[in-house]
Amino acid sequence: MKHVHDLWASRLQDYNRELQKYLRYILNGHLMFVLIFAIGGGGYAYSNWVSTLDESFNAPVIMAVLIGVIVTMSPIYTYLKEPDKVYLTPLEGQMKRYFLSAIVSSFFFQSYLVLVALAVSMPMYVKVQGGTFTAFFWLLAVVLALKVWNLIVRWTVLRYQELSTHRTDMAVRLVLNVVFLWAVFAKASLWLPVIIGIVLVVYLIAFRKLTAHKTIKWELLIDLEHARLHRFYRFANLFTDVPHLKGQAKRRRWLDPFLQRSPFGQKHTYRYLYVRTFLRSDEYFGLWIRLSAIASVIIIGSGVLWVKAAVAVLFLYLTGFQLIPMLKKHELKIWPDLYPLPSGYKNASFKGVLSTVLIVQGALFIIVSAWGAAWFDACVTAFASLLFYAVFMYWYVPAQIKKWYTPLN
Repeated sequence: MKHVHDLWASRLQDYNRELQKYLRYILNGHLMFVLIFAIGGGGYAYSNWVSTLDESFNAPVIMAVLIGVIVTMSPIYTYLKEPDKVYLTPLEGQMKRYFLSAIVSSFFFQSYLVLVALAVSMPMYVKVQGGTFTAFFWLLAVVLALKVWNLIVRWTVLRYQELSTHRTDMAVRLVLNVVFLWAVFAKASLWLPVIIGIVLVVYLIAFRKLTAHKTIKWELLIDLEHARLHRFYRFANLFTDVPHLKGQAKRRRWLDPFLQRSPFGQKHTYRYLYVRTFLRSDEYFGLWIRLSAIASVIIIGSGVLWVKAAVAVLFLYLTGFQLIPMLKKHELKIWPDLYPLPSGYKNASFKGVLSTVLIVQGALFIIVSAWGAAWFDACVTAFASLLFYAVFMYWYVPAQIKKWYTPLN
């Protein structure tokens, strides 16, 4: 094995190599075009919205909550692997430099989220609070310092095995972060951020003393690292095959009525398989729920007709595009290959399930577009959704299936 001080550089290099391998597929996909369109449209709508704000709008609270959540979520990227619990445990005393590098690396990897969130919030801050954009730099310094504090506290709390302690710590840090940031953004009296700053220091010192004699929880760190990589692999799996990915299924008895409505018969065998896969898989059903909820909130909160239609089409595309890999979900399993069925049934059944999922989601978007008796908005959203559905299901999906998922003869 390499010297323990060289291990960090090796692990970081391996991680970056793995990251770049999958980013090639992610950044070359159609999703980038959609994201560019979404960012441009969202930026235009945000600019128009900011121009309508006045001093009565509570921008500091919104900024404090948004950035407070980001700085509170401070995972430590350790790059530990399963065998480390055996081979590195005896070297725990020599691992201080390794874990210090992990904290520093985590800070730099996560700082861009803080930078983006603050940069996006600045137009709202300047409009409501007054001042100039030059305040961005000292605000960024304050927020980054708070990020460092969160990372150090998070690493200290990781010496506790109990998850209840982790949840309590996260809740306490979230409250402290939001209150401190509000005091800074709202330009409160100097004594308030100073007092909260003292509380932050005392909080850190207290946990440092409480964990002074506790050992590193190797299994916990390895499990957290595995969960973090699993989330990335799930995202990358939307664009290419990921050998490391292991799917998770949940029973979800309350969805059984939808499963039972699947037609019976040899021709519908694959349909039943894909309906069951969609309803019980976190990576597909959970994705559909999240995108539907986010889009519904945006549509309800927007009073602009074209924004409603654009959001509906955008999220229908994001849903459909990310559900296409479900066609290959069971490709490496032997049992579906034993079905005495023509291969054409598989693609036809998949397109039927995908069609149903998009129709239900589109109907939801049309309904929420009518919020506040905006019937004309609902009609325009329905027309845009139907137009998208026709292009996506009768041109885009067949082309993608032919390109990526043509079965070998």
